[in-house]
Amino acid sequence: MGSRVLLLVCSLALALGWWIARADGERQSAADSSAVSSADHLPAVFDDPQAGPPQPATQELPTGDAYCLTCHSDESLNTGFADGRALSLYADARALRDSAHSLMACVTCHGKFTTHPRDQSEPLDEFTVYQTKAIEMCSRCHLAAAADYAGSAHWQPIFSEGDGATCIECHSPASSGHSIARTSDTSSMLAPERIDAACGRCHQQALSTYRETSHGKVARFGEARTTAICTTCHSDHDVKAVDDPSGPLAAAKLVTVCASCHPGADEAFASAWPGHSEGAPSRSAADYVERFGFFSTVAIVGFGLVHVSLDFLRRLTDRNRRMM
Repeated sequence: MGSRVLLLVCSLALALGWWIARADGERQSAADSSAVSSADHLPAVFDDPQAGPPQPATQELPTGDAYCLTCHSDESLNTGFADGRALSLYADARALRDSAHSLMACVTCHGKFTTHPRDQSEPLDEFTVYQTKAIEMCSRCHLAAAADYAGSAHWQPIFSEGDGATCIECHSPASSGHSIARTSDTSSMLAPERIDAACGRCHQQALSTYRETSHGKVARFGEARTTAICTTCHSDHDVKAVDDPSGPLAAAKLVTVCASCHPGADEAFASAWPGHSEGAPSRSAADYVERFGFFSTVAIVGFGLVHVSLDFLRRLTDRNRRMM
C-alpha cells in the first residue's frame, strides 16, 4: 500500500514539472515575437550607419534666479542704446533680496527672456522705447498708480523731450527695478523725511527754495510727517505742471490744498503763501513774525554770551586780588 502511494506522488510531481516547463517555453516564444515586431518600428537612425549614435532628449533651460545670475552677477555686463547711452545688465542679488520685489522671480518681470535674449553686440532700441517698455512692465501689477501716472507731467516729457521720469527713477536710488524699497519703509527714498531729496535730484532749484520755507524747515528738523512735503501739494503719481489749470496748485484749487492741513484756510490765506520762494512775502504778518523770532533769538543768545563773559572776568579779577 505504501509503495503505491509513493508511486502516485512521484507521477504527479513529474506531470507538474512537465506542465511548468511547457508554460515557460510558450512565454519565451511570445516575448521573442514581440521583440521582432517592435524592431520594425525603431527609428531609422538605427538602420542608417551614417546617422551616428542616438542623441539624448533635449530639455528646457532652467529659468530660476540662480540661472539668470550666472551671467548677471557680473558687474561689468552691459549693453547700449542706439544713441550711445550705456545700460548696465548687472543685477545686485543683495539689493533684490532686500527690495519690495524680493519674493518675485526674475521671469515675473522679464518673462520673455527665458533664455539668453540676443546678441549683445546689437544695440537696443531707442532710449524712449526702453523707458516706455519699463513703465508697461510696472503697470501690469500697479494698475492704479499707472493710471494716475499716465496723465502726469512726468510721463509727457518721455515722448516730447525723451527725458521724463519713469517709475524706477523715483522709486530706486540706483534707477533699477532690483532695488525698489517699500514705500512704508522708513529707509525708502520716498519716505516723508527723504522725499524732498528724491524730488530734488531733478528739481534742484525747487529743493533749495523749499528748504527755506517754514514747511521745509519743519521737515528738516524731524517733523516731516506733520508738515507739507512734496507730495502733499503736488500729489505722488498724478503730478501736474505748476501752470496746469487742472492741477492742485491752480488758483481755484489751492485753497483746498491748504485747507487739508490748515482748517479754515481761505483765498487770502492761500494767496499769501509764497510757495517755493525763499521766505514769506515782505511786510506781511508772516514776515514780521519770522523777523521777530530771528532777532529775539539773536538778542537772547547775545545777552547770554555777554553775561557769561562778564561773570568770568569778575571771577578772574577776584582771584587775582586774593593772590596779591
